[in-house]
Parts: sequence; structure tokens; C-alpha cells
Amino acid sequence: MMNVRETAVEILGKVLHQGAFSNLLLDRAIQSGQVKEEDVGLLTEIVYGTLKYLLTIDEILNRNTNISLSKTERYVLDVLRISVYQMHFLDRIPPYAVINEAVNLTKKKAPKASGFVNGVLRGYLRKKDEVYTFNKKMDQEIYEYSFPAWMIQLFKNQYGDKYLEILSGLNERPVITYRVNTLKMSRDAALDELRQLGYSAEKTAISPYGIEVTGGKSVMQNPLFREGVLTVQDESSMLVAPLVVSEGEEYLDLCSAPGGKTMHLAELLHDQVPVHAFDIYESKLRLIRENRDRLGLTSVTIRKNNGLQILPEYVGKAHVLLDAPCSGLGIIRKKPEIKYTKTPEELLDLVKIQRDLLETAMNYIPSGGTLVYSTCTLNQAENEENVRWFLERHKDFEAVPINVGEGDHLQYSPEGFLTILPGKTMDGFFISKLKRMS
Repeated sequence: MMNVRETAVEILGKVLHQGAFSNLLLDRAIQSGQVKEEDVGLLTEIVYGTLKYLLTIDEILNRNTNISLSKTERYVLDVLRISVYQMHFLDRIPPYAVINEAVNLTKKKAPKASGFVNGVLRGYLRKKDEVYTFNKKMDQEIYEYSFPAWMIQLFKNQYGDKYLEILSGLNERPVITYRVNTLKMSRDAALDELRQLGYSAEKTAISPYGIEVTGGKSVMQNPLFREGVLTVQDESSMLVAPLVVSEGEEYLDLCSAPGGKTMHLAELLHDQVPVHAFDIYESKLRLIRENRDRLGLTSVTIRKNNGLQILPEYVGKAHVLLDAPCSGLGIIRKKPEIKYTKTPEELLDLVKIQRDLLETAMNYIPSGGTLVYSTCTLNQAENEENVRWFLERHKDFEAVPINVGEGDHLQYSPEGFLTILPGKTMDGFFISKLKRMS
């Protein structure tokens, strides 16, 4: 069996130093069967928590060592990071047990540094309750929320007084939500079965297709998941497919993987109307196929395409869902490394790609047809500004106002675009609906 903290350090190293994705590595470790069931929660907590508060943790380390973190061996630094996270943010693990484990881990791969690790952590423990002071408000916010300065400023510029709410929401621990395949079972029936199986569960507040699970074993191991009744999906994402459904003979999802919105669309169309799913990588196409087959859907076809290459057979014939590749600033609570891997320059590059995808997507829309553009980011340059740019260039399209209800986390633009601020069951998200008038 895997040692939880050793596994956490290995995952952290691959994420921070090799560009791997935390959610995929955690899933792989858990699915391997080498992590005890009772340790899954702790492993997840340490990995996500350390990544979530990495800048804060590094500030604490900087104040408790005379050696630059950039000169500290990576493995040793990551051992220190997970240890400070446990002592500073968790209260159920005795500090001296954390220190003892950190020293033992260090002895395995960097024995000469074990005394250094012991000294740094004991020094921190002695000053644990010290209040850190900062000369600038921005530095205080970086420490408190553990976001880079440029990202804090971006949210502040774009959302005004809401920016602290966004930072806090992106640091929340997400609950798990599932979409019910209503071709197989109603939401009420699925909810009853989950409760009979011992789960604590309730209906999602906005989407009529979602269930929030707050307690119980992994749903992915129970019959409702295996038989295609339930699909893991954030509640924000559940709002997209219903907006695409219209009168039409074909539907395209141009950037489909892993296929959640594609399958929801097929379910809403009663598996009777062709839904064509596209993505660029074979590994992603494989995920779409796995989802389709588990859900038992026959109307979904899957092909490789980069979304920019026009497919002549669909020109002027299909409604389109364009869930565009984006910076992911709305899903930081599920992929906290986004805080450190994205740059302002990358956001600018994405805007061009998104606009090129919109220009391609419009070719498929017939008169009266629907184009839904969505992202999982909160960067307005990738959202409202892109859609306004498109509408200015293409006067034959107009915005169709969206209304999914009211709430502090639901923001509607004058055109009726929807921005969802991150909260308990909902990722930060943007959705717009456009219609071709002629």
C-alpha cells in the first residue's frame, strides 16, 4: 500500500515540476487500489490543499529559513510544503507527528537534508501563532488567498467589489454533483435510490438534472453510476446543453471531451437526433467513447477534428455547442495548479483561438439556428468581449437572453449572457446563446 504523504509529495512534484494535472494523478493513484479507502480523503486533502495555498505556504517557509526556496532541493521543498499545510491549515493531525513523518520521508531520498527539515518545521511550530504583517494590501491578499498578484488584479479590474468573493469561492472545497440520465431514471427516483444505498444527497438548486452528494462512499462504485444513470458533472456545466436544444436535425459539439455536455444533449434529445462530437486528441476521443458507451447512447458519433477545420457536410445544417478551450480560471478549486501555470500572455493567446473557433462554428448554423458559446473561465476577455466582438462582425446573429434563475452568484449581462461566480456546487462559468436570424 502507498504511504499517503509520500504519494502526496510525488504527485505534487509531478504537478509543479513536470506540468502534470493534479486531478488526473489523484484519480490514477486512487483507482490503482494502492491507497487505503480510509486514506483517500487525506491524500486528496493534502494534495489539493497544498496546491491551493502554495503561495501562502512558501511565504511561511521563507520566513522560517535562511536558505532560498529556489536553492532547496525540489523533493525536500515539497516535503516541507505538505508539512506546513498540515500544521497550518489542518487541526486534526498532531504537529509532532507531521514533523516526524516529514523527517522520515526526507531520510528516504535526501538523508542529508533531514536535519534541515526538522529544524525548519520545529522553528515554524514555535512561531505558529505569529501574526504576519505586510506593507502592501496586495501582499496581504496574496498571502491570505494564495493567488498571484496579476490574477487578483484581473478579478478586481473586471468584477470590482466581487473580487474577494471570487477568490474565496475559488478556494472552497467543491462538493460532488452528478447529472441524472433521465432516459433511464427520473431525478427523484435516483435520489431515493442513493439515499437507500446510504448516501447523503439532495437536489441541486439550479439545474433540474443534478444531485449533490455530501456523504457516502464513491458513487462511481455503485450500480447507478455503472449502469449509466449518473454522470459526474458540475452544476454549472449542466446548464449548457438545455440551451442548445432546438428544432433541428443535427447537433455539433466542436470541443467535446470528456463528453459530459455532449451526452447531456443526446439525453435531452431522447437519443433520437444525431449528435456529433469532435475533439483533437485520440486520448480525449477515447474518454468521449467511454462516456457514450456507459450511458448506452446510440445517437452520438465521435470524430477527430480540431474545431478550426470546416466540415463541409454540416455547413448550414446544425446547431452548435462550442465549449471553447480556455484559461480555466473558473475551475481553480478543482485544478488549483492553474493559479501558477497560467500567465497573462497565455490568456491573450487563447482569445485569438476562441475567436477563430467562433468564426468556424458560425458556418454550421442555419437560419434560425443556435450557437451556444461557453467557457469555464472568469476572464471577461475570453467571455463577454469575445461574444460582443463576434456579434459586431456578424449582424445576422443576435444574443438570446439566458435566465436560469436568481442568485448572488448568477450575473446577467445587458445582452443576457450568464456568468456564474464560483460557489458551493457551481464552478465559475460563462454561457452565451446566439441565434442566426437570416
